[in-house]
Amino acid sequence: MALFLQKPIFWNSRKYIKPSGAPATSGFPKLRGYGHEEWNNSPLMEWTRNDQRYRVFHTEAVGSAPLEENIGQTFVFMMASHDGIQQLVGVAANAIGMMSDKYAKHRLAICKQLGLAGLWADAWDVPTVRSKHDNSLADFKVGWKTDLHWIPNWICSEEYYFWLDEPVTLSPLKIIGKNRFLGMFGSYTGLDEVIALRLMDAIPSEQRGAKWLRILDAIQSAPDEDVSTADLGTESEPITDVLTQVNARRGQGRFRDDLMTVWERACAVTGLDCPMALKASHVKPWKKSNGKERLDSNNGLILSANLDALFDGGLISFEDDGQMRVSSRLSPAHQVFFGIPAKLRFPPSMALKRYLQHHRTEEFQP
Repeated sequence: MALFLQKPIFWNSRKYIKPSGAPATSGFPKLRGYGHEEWNNSPLMEWTRNDQRYRVFHTEAVGSAPLEENIGQTFVFMMASHDGIQQLVGVAANAIGMMSDKYAKHRLAICKQLGLAGLWADAWDVPTVRSKHDNSLADFKVGWKTDLHWIPNWICSEEYYFWLDEPVTLSPLKIIGKNRFLGMFGSYTGLDEVIALRLMDAIPSEQRGAKWLRILDAIQSAPDEDVSTADLGTESEPITDVLTQVNARRGQGRFRDDLMTVWERACAVTGLDCPMALKASHVKPWKKSNGKERLDSNNGLILSANLDALFDGGLISFEDDGQMRVSSRLSPAHQVFFGIPAKLRFPPSMALKRYLQHHRTEEFQP
């Protein structure tokens, strides 16, 4: 099932574009004078591959959190404590945590691709950093080179990375019933969906743009099962491919978002607009699709959960004009219960028609 984490990060007064020299009382920032998360909002942490935009970011370790079981379905709420307050500064959804040794090569490859080695100058420009290293650039660079690969230890699609224009001061008592959120950089708090939604609700209306809505939908439609070992990818497979594939297989990420846009964020048949009850269904099943078809938004429908189950089981299908075809295995009473037959709200596109033809001939049960 999806994993929701509250993760403390080091405070930064430069909008997390580069280190700001904020005082630190513990952890890596106290030792080095800066934190790797201080570039979390830098445009240098974003790149495009195969027409898909990705974002890497950093937090300190998350201990025993089940990251592998929730690859591509982890939500990270990043909070900073400073001046007696605690603020939400960023949210990442459908992310992969790359903290284990398995991902060492991926982290190094990303550092090289994005040219992150050159960020040392941002850190060395901070007086606190120079002081921590007795003004010895050589000493600083030894530690810099050793630790550099930890900067990109999370990855998600850029569309699901929401850095707040202005940090949001939180009321822990209202959200979790306690006086404070966890503040230790090296730890984390596991959240449930209710708390995750309260945190999203704490974001003021003026900051609730497309990303806020996209992440809210992702939380409400998050998978309720762990990722299977077949979806974990290999050490040689690009981590971006793993992320895209694992999200699409579950009807999440860009695949779901594209379908939600096409069908105006509602069921393609009933018009139901409740995200918790909507599924992004592949028309040509995942296991029968090639790599391109698996990610093709034309190979999908947004359906309410009951219609998704019928469609996935081949008990309903759709004609080229959008009319529903109903299997004889569904009795008249069943049809009345489900409110079928009913047609698609919009006529299928030519691309969708090709997939529907496969569904009618190969998946539908007459």
